[in-house]
Amino acid sequence: MFADTPEQKDRVFLILTGIWLFTALLLFGNPVILDYLHPVKDIGIPTQSIGVTPEDDSNARPYLGILAVLGLACVLGFSRLVKPKFQLPATLPIWIAWLPLGWFGWQLASLLQTVDRETSMATVIHFGSCVVAFYLGLFVLARMRLARLVLWGAALGLMANLLDASREHFGGLEQTRRAIIERIESGKLDPAKVAPHLREEKKDFPPEVAQQIEKLPAETAAKIRQFPVEMVKRWYSPRLFGHMFYPNALAGVILLLLPVSLALLLGQARWGPLRFVLALGLAGVGLGCLYWSGSKAGWLIALVLLGVWLLHFPFSTKLKVGLASAAMVIGLTGFAVKYADYFDKGATSVGARFGYWSAAVKTAAEEPFLGSGPGTFQVAYKRHRDRMLERYHEDQMRRNPGTELEPNGPPEAEPTRLTHNDYLQQASDSGVPGFLMYLAFFGGATWVLARRRMAEPVHVAMRLGLLAWVLQGVVEFGLYIPALAWPAWLMLGWLLAVPTNQFDKSPTTE
Repeated sequence: MFADTPEQKDRVFLILTGIWLFTALLLFGNPVILDYLHPVKDIGIPTQSIGVTPEDDSNARPYLGILAVLGLACVLGFSRLVKPKFQLPATLPIWIAWLPLGWFGWQLASLLQTVDRETSMATVIHFGSCVVAFYLGLFVLARMRLARLVLWGAALGLMANLLDASREHFGGLEQTRRAIIERIESGKLDPAKVAPHLREEKKDFPPEVAQQIEKLPAETAAKIRQFPVEMVKRWYSPRLFGHMFYPNALAGVILLLLPVSLALLLGQARWGPLRFVLALGLAGVGLGCLYWSGSKAGWLIALVLLGVWLLHFPFSTKLKVGLASAAMVIGLTGFAVKYADYFDKGATSVGARFGYWSAAVKTAAEEPFLGSGPGTFQVAYKRHRDRMLERYHEDQMRRNPGTELEPNGPPEAEPTRLTHNDYLQQASDSGVPGFLMYLAFFGGATWVLARRRMAEPVHVAMRLGLLAWVLQGVVEFGLYIPALAWPAWLMLGWLLAVPTNQFDKSPTTE
C-alpha cells in the first residue's frame, strides 16, 4: 500500500503533521477550545459572543477532524519506534521530559470539581493534544531524517496569515466593516440577540469610534450603539489579525514562526539568490504585520529576540553587545514615540491585566489545591469582578452621595474570558500544584535550551521562537490558542531531543 515501507511511513507521518500545523494556523487562531468555535471571517467576531447560537456541532467538526489527523500521525509516528529508541539526551533532566504527563494528570484531577464541566472538558482535550505534540517532537521528529519538512506546514500557515493580514491593511478591514454594517442593516446581525451578560447600561465609545458611527445613517448608527462597546471598538480597530481572532495572537504567531520560516528559506541552497529575496520579502512583510498588529508586548519581545539573535554572530563580544544595545535603544525609542498617546491616556489595558492577575491570585488562594477547573477563569473572574464593582460603587457613594453610579467601574474591572497570563491562569484553574508544574516545565526547558550551543540555523530559530512563546505567555494566553500552542509544544519536544538525533547528520549541539 501507500505506506508499506518505513520510509513511506515517515513520509506520510511528516505530511500529516504538516497538514495538522497548517490547518491549525488557518482555522484555530481563536481560543476555540473553550467553546469549539472559531471566528466567522465576514463578521469578524465569534457568533457566540453576541448571543447567536450555531448548530450544536457545526464548529466542533473541523476541530475534532484535525485532532483525528493528529491521532493518525501519532499512530504512524510511534509505530516507527522500538523500545531502545525511547531514550533521552544526557543533558535533559528526566523530570522535565515527564513533567507534561504529571501536569496533564493534574488537569484531569481538577476536572473532577470544575465549576464549568463543558468548558473544562474541551480545555482538557486541547491540553491533551499539546502533550501529544510535545512527545511527537521528543521521541519521533528528532529522529527522522527529513523532519524539518514538518516545519514547512507551519511556515506556509504563517505566510497565509501574513497575506490575509496584509490584505486587511490594504483595504480588507474596511471591507469586513462594510460587511458587518450590511448584516446589521439587513437584520442578520441583531443587537437584540446580544447575550445578556454583555449588555451595558451606559456606553462611552472612544471619540475616534464615535466619529465613525456618526457618519452612518441614523437608523444604522442607532443599532450599532446597542452593541457592546468592546465589540464595536474591534470592528473599527485598525489592528490586523489575519486568520487569528486577536491581533496579539497574530503577533504571537509571527514571533514564534517567522525565525523558523526565514531559516528554512535561507537553508535552500539550490534556490540560489532567490532564497535571499524571498527571505527578505518575508521578513519585511512579517515585521510590517507585527507593527500593524499594534501589539505592544510583541514589539518588546521582538527587540529581545533581535538582541539574542545578534549574540549568535561570530563577532567579538564587545561588538555583539554593542550591536544588541544599539538595537534595544533604537527599538525602545520607537516604542516610546509610537505609544506615547497610549500611556498618556492611562494605559488601560495594563491596568486591566493587573485586575485579571489579581483575580487569578485570589482564586488560587480560595481554591489552592485544584483551582476552579481547566479553562474556567471567566467564571471565577466574574465573582471577583462583581465584588470589585460592589466595592467601587460603595466608594462612589461614600465620596459623592446621591450621584449617578458608573456602571462599568474602573478599567481593571472590565470583563474577560482569560487571565492574559498563562502561568497565573494555571494557578487559578488548577491550583498551586498545576501552576508549579507548568512553571517548572517551561522554566526548566528554557534553562536547558539556554545552556546548549547550537550550530544548526533551524534549531537556533526554533529556540528564538520558543523564547518568544515563553515571554508572551506572561501577558497573553497562547496556551489556549491551538494555532500557537500546538507548534510551540511540538518544537519544544523536538529541540529538547536534538542531541539524540539518530538520522539527521546536520550539525546539532555540543
